Amino acid sequence: MDGQLEAVRQDIGSVKDEIVKTKQDLAAAKEARNEEQERLFFQLLLSLNNQLSSLQEKENILLRSQAPRPAEESSKLDEIMDMLRAKQEQKYTFSASTARRDMAVAAAMNALGLSGMIPGVLPKRWSRGWNKKQFVPFMKWPTQGEICENTYAPQLLHHFVGALTVFDVPFGVGGFDFKDVHTQKTRLSFACTTGASTILFTGGTDAVVIPHGAIPWQGQTRILFDWKRPSDLQSVESVVTQAQLGLMGALYNSRHPALVVFTDGVNFVILQPWGCAIQYYHTFSGTDDCIHVDDAMRLISHHLLHICSRDGAFSHMAPVPENTELSMELAPLLAAKKELGEGEGLAAQLQLDRDLPPNERLESVSNTILAWRQPNLSYFG
Repeated sequence: MDGQLEAVRQDIGSVKDEIVKTKQDLAAAKEARNEEQERLFFQLLLSLNNQLSSLQEKENILLRSQAPRPAEESSKLDEIMDMLRAKQEQKYTFSASTARRDMAVAAAMNALGLSGMIPGVLPKRWSRGWNKKQFVPFMKWPTQGEICENTYAPQLLHHFVGALTVFDVPFGVGGFDFKDVHTQKTRLSFACTTGASTILFTGGTDAVVIPHGAIPWQGQTRILFDWKRPSDLQSVESVVTQAQLGLMGALYNSRHPALVVFTDGVNFVILQPWGCAIQYYHTFSGTDDCIHVDDAMRLISHHLLHICSRDGAFSHMAPVPENTELSMELAPLLAAKKELGEGEGLAAQLQLDRDLPPNERLESVSNTILAWRQPNLSYFG
C-alpha cells in the first residue's frame, strides 16, 4: 500500500511541475497577446488539472484505509491550534490604511499565488444593442458641506439597479438580487497563513449582487459594490488596497468568483480575479489604460449575464461548462480554497469566525466549514 501511495504522490509532483511550467507559458502568451498560443496553453492547463484531480482522488482512496481514528483526529486539531497560537498574529481591517497593512496584503496575495495587478482587456464583443446604451452618472452628491456616505448609499443602490436593468440584467426570480449589506461589516473577513505569521483581515462591503434568494450572501457573491464619496475616489491608487482585500475576502468566503466595483456613481475602479493575477479597469481619463464609463457598465453587465452562474447553490467544485472566462475567474478562488484547506488556514479562519459578533458567528462558521469540506481543492496546483 505504501509503495502505491508513494508512486501516486510522485506522479502528482510531476503533474504539478508541468502545471507550473504551463502557467508560465500561458502568462507569456498572454503578455505577447498571442491568442492562439494562449488558447492552447489554457486547454493544456485544464487537461493537466483534470489529470491532477484524478491522481489526487486516487491518493484519497489509498489514504482512506489509513484514516486516523476520532481520538487521533482530535489530537491533530489540538496540534493545529497550538501551532496557530504559537505563531505571530497580525490583525488589520479592510479600510484602515497603514504601511504594515499594505505589506500584509502583498503577503496574502503571494500566498494565493497572485502575481499582481495587470490592466484588464475588455471583451471583443458586447451583447447586441449595448453599443447604443449609455450609463447615466449619479449626480446627486451635494457640492458643499459634509457628505454622509450612508445617506446616499440607498440612492446609489437604486440608481445602479436601474442602470443594470438598462443593460438587460434581470432582477427577481430567475435573475439576481441587489442587496444593501453595509451594516454587516465583517462578513468578508478572512485569515491567511504565511511562513512567519497568521494574518487576520476584517471587513465587508456596502452592497452585493447575488443570485435571487441566495443565502448566505457572502457564500454566493457575484459583484461587490463599495460606495465612495467623490473626494475619496480620485485614482486607482486611492482604493486599490481596500479593493484587493474585498476581492480576497470574496475568494475566501464565496463559492463563486466575484467582480469588485468601487464607484461614486461617476467614476469606477473594477477588479476582476483572472488566472494568476488580478485584472483592473478604471475610468480616470489621462492614462492609456482607462476605459469609458459606458464600457465599465457593459463589463459589469457582461460579467453577470455571460460569466456568472445564476444558481444560488453554485459550487466551485462542480464541473464548469464551456466557459473560458468563468474558468479564468475560478482559478484564484480555488487557490484561496486550497489555502483555506490547509490545516493552519482552517484553524485561523475558524478563530477569526469566533471573534465575530454573536449574530454573525454561526453563519460565518458554517460558511467556512462548507467551503473547507469540498474535496480536491488544489485545482491549480
